[in-house]
Amino acid sequence: MPAAGAERGKTERYYRQRERVIDVAVELFSKNGYASTGVADIGEAAGLARGALYYYIGSKEALLAEIHDRVMDPLLSEAAAIAELDVSFEVRLRLLSESLLWQIINRHDHVWVFLHEYHQMQGEYRELFRDKRSRFEQHIHVTIAQGRKQGLVHVKDMELTTLAFLNLHNYTYQWLSGRRPLKVEELSQFYCHIFLTGITNAWQQPAGATKELRLGRTRLQAVRKAAGS
Repeated sequence: MPAAGAERGKTERYYRQRERVIDVAVELFSKNGYASTGVADIGEAAGLARGALYYYIGSKEALLAEIHDRVMDPLLSEAAAIAELDVSFEVRLRLLSESLLWQIINRHDHVWVFLHEYHQMQGEYRELFRDKRSRFEQHIHVTIAQGRKQGLVHVKDMELTTLAFLNLHNYTYQWLSGRRPLKVEELSQFYCHIFLTGITNAWQQPAGATKELRLGRTRLQAVRKAAGS
């Protein structure tokens, strides 16, 4: 990664062109995949020769890291701002939900690359990405823990609960393009309602459910056995 001094002397035009190169890479990576997109493909789409392209990106992997930073850095900045607010547990969780969904809805291609190609990063890039992801997850974890401390959340496994919240949001990108236009606030309200209150009123396991589940699981095992699973 470039040293801090390496950024000195860079012009506004340089940064505009660099952002354009990243935009081009996002489009190509999301369309064709990281492994199937070569540096030459990026250069051709950006209208830059190989030497000029490397001046702006350093390496293909560095470019991938920049795309991930476009998602993670705003999330971390917004999460830190939310953490400073004097608001209720429910509102804090809702704001974190809206922050995450804003990225997913407004940076759809970035999020596709983010979720599909992160494993392509190695070494320092991979460690930095993991650190940022962990820091954002910690904001979710701390918020849910706040609700549990207040007696509003009744779960034992906080890590699993945090992952459930994130997974509820993250894969929105898979179906987003095929749906009517969605507003961040509306979708966040729907997700948080499901996450916090469920889809039934005062749900309790119905009488006889244990026996029915046992019968159902026996049936599923028989189907799997017949299929050779």
